Amino acid sequence: MPNPFVIAEDLALKTYLAGMTVSDERNMGRSVQIWFGYPDVEIREQKFPFVTIDLLDIVPANDRQMQGRIYDSDFQGTTAISGSSLYGYDVPVAYDLIYQVTSHSRHPRHDRALAIQLLQKFPSKYGKLAVPNQLGTETAYRSMFLDGYTKLDGVEEDTGGARRILRNALTVRVISEMSPYVAATAIPVVDEVFLDKTTPPTGYEMV
Repeated sequence: MPNPFVIAEDLALKTYLAGMTVSDERNMGRSVQIWFGYPDVEIREQKFPFVTIDLLDIVPANDRQMQGRIYDSDFQGTTAISGSSLYGYDVPVAYDLIYQVTSHSRHPRHDRALAIQLLQKFPSKYGKLAVPNQLGTETAYRSMFLDGYTKLDGVEEDTGGARRILRNALTVRVISEMSPYVAATAIPVVDEVFLDKTTPPTGYEMV
């Protein structure tokens, strides 16, 4: 099943973060797992270090919204091309997707290594995210911006007692848009309203 708006960006971001590694005096090239949300110990084992992705907000980008009509042969990558069919639709709805990408580690060296790798993946300028269309036939490169960086180090309790946890939290903004197909079905237009004056709704009576 093709991935629509938001889901496509989620998976693209997870794919983009895959492949990070950390090293220390005991381990070389330890793989870093990527999760959507903080791992629940009752569902899956927490293996430090790891990185979490959280969608914080979906913001209408009215400042870059355009008006007009677009014509193509695949309905902006949502419908397979068929003969000489041509689709016309309004310009897609512009949105900014706000994510928090957070690294979690126990070892200071892992913490620094992840901070450097994340800042390289999310520069303040010129960042981009490869997002395939719903058909998987083309790839759009969404601009990404680093809107914030915060250290969230702390201490947490576990079965071994109190242990430190080192976190780097990055606020990342992905420039996106809702496809015309999704926008059209999400907000249907009412063309006509019919009122049945002979049968009132339950609990009401004609006067």
